[in-house]
Amino acid sequence: MKRQLAMMLPLAACLSLSACSEERPIGKPPNHASATKKEERYGGGVSGLNYSSDAIEGFSVTGPRGMNGGGANMGPAYKDGPATAGEMCCIGIPKHWQPDTKLEIEWVRDRFPYSHENRTGAVVMKATVTVPQYAPKTSGFFAIFLPGDRVKVMVGDGNANGNNDVNIRPPDDDPFIAQGVLDEALTKELQERFK
Repeated sequence: MKRQLAMMLPLAACLSLSACSEERPIGKPPNHASATKKEERYGGGVSGLNYSSDAIEGFSVTGPRGMNGGGANMGPAYKDGPATAGEMCCIGIPKHWQPDTKLEIEWVRDRFPYSHENRTGAVVMKATVTVPQYAPKTSGFFAIFLPGDRVKVMVGDGNANGNNDVNIRPPDDDPFIAQGVLDEALTKELQERFK
C-alpha cells in the first residue's frame, strides 16, 4: 500500500501542475504578450456521469489552455439515473470561454465489468469534443458518457446558456455530443495486460 501511494504522489503532482501550466509548443519560447498577461484560470475538479450500460474504467482529457485532467471509474448506469464518479483534482478552466475549444477524451469502456474471466469487453475509446459555452463562474468539469460510445463534456456553470445542466441527461440531438471511436493499438496493449 505504501509503495502504491509513493508511486501515485508524483503522478498527482504532475497532473496538478499540468492543469495550471501555460501551454505552448515544446521548444518554442513563450509569447511575450502572454508571458506578461497570463490567462486567468480556475482549478476545477473533474467528475463523470455514465448513462450507458457499460462500465467506464477511467477517462482523461487533454487540450489547449490548461484543460488537462482525468476522472475515476464508473459502473453502468442505474435504472433511475447515471452512475457517477467522485470528483478528482484538477483541470484548468479558463475564466473566459472561447468558441471551438476542442479537447481529446480517452476512456476505457468495459462491456463485461463484472466478469474476471472475460476481459474482451474492455477497449480504449477516443473522441474529439467541443466545449460548450460556459459563464465565468464555474463549478467544475464533467464528462458525460452516453449509450453507443458517445460522450459530451461541459463546464458546469449553473446552466447559464441552457447546455450545461448536469442534472439533465443531454438529449440525443445535442450538438456537443461526440461519437467515440475504437483505438485499436491501445486496446491491443490493454488486452495484453489482461493475459
